[in-house]
Amino acid sequence: MEARRRYLSNESWAIILICVADLLITLVLIDKGLAEEGNPLMRFYLGHGVWAFVLAKSIMVAAPVVIIEWGLRHRPRTVATLARAGIAGYLGIYALMFLTINVPAMRTAQEPDWAEFPPIDRELLRLEREGYLPGPEMPEDVRAPKAPHAPSR
Repeated sequence: MEARRRYLSNESWAIILICVADLLITLVLIDKGLAEEGNPLMRFYLGHGVWAFVLAKSIMVAAPVVIIEWGLRHRPRTVATLARAGIAGYLGIYALMFLTINVPAMRTAQEPDWAEFPPIDRELLRLEREGYLPGPEMPEDVRAPKAPHAPSR
């Protein structure tokens, strides 16, 4: 049987898939305002638009893939080991940058500022459920702010 020729190595496919996932996750989180681009060079291209960002990312992925594929034909063991180390390094740097730049931004974007919410007045909520709206039609004793009760002795 004739051996089937693969066009790309597993290492190249891994790099391509990681970079595509990085691209998509970055674009979605930036669109939602939950993240920012951590790579200053890619931030520059993102400033020129999404298509410039995608094109720059594609070129920066294609270059290592071409080098890996060329190297695998000449020194397969060495290049495969280096490519796997590069994949591990890429994932490590991605995780580190994501955790240090984006996770704090995501937490502050999602956490409400509790000082903005006034305390709940249960009596006012009950009256709203019964059909009273805040305003002149609400009973006078409810519209006037109540003084806090002094503790009884």
